Amino acid sequence: MSEPKTTANPPKTDSIPNPFASFDPMAAFTASQQAFHKMLTDAQGRMQALHAEYSQLEQQMVARAKQAIETWAQLAQEALAYSAQLSAEARKLGLDAARKLGIQ
Repeated sequence: MSEPKTTANPPKTDSIPNPFASFDPMAAFTASQQAFHKMLTDAQGRMQALHAEYSQLEQQMVARAKQAIETWAQLAQEALAYSAQLSAEARKLGLDAARKLGIQ
């Protein structure tokens, strides 16, 4: 008799590769911390640039406000001087008119 042939078939495993086998949580945590640190550093740099630009604009605004106040003060002084001149002219015209009428 012949011996039955048995072939050693390895057990069939339908193993699905583990997608998380190469995932290192500490590396991911470190990478996220570095990204967050970079984000904060960049934001701080942008805020400093914003403050510098705002400071420059504020200085321009103050200079323009001072110029406007000086212009207004000059106009007010000129208006006051013109008012005094008109008043003096009116008095002079009044006295001249009174002289012509013979009131004195």
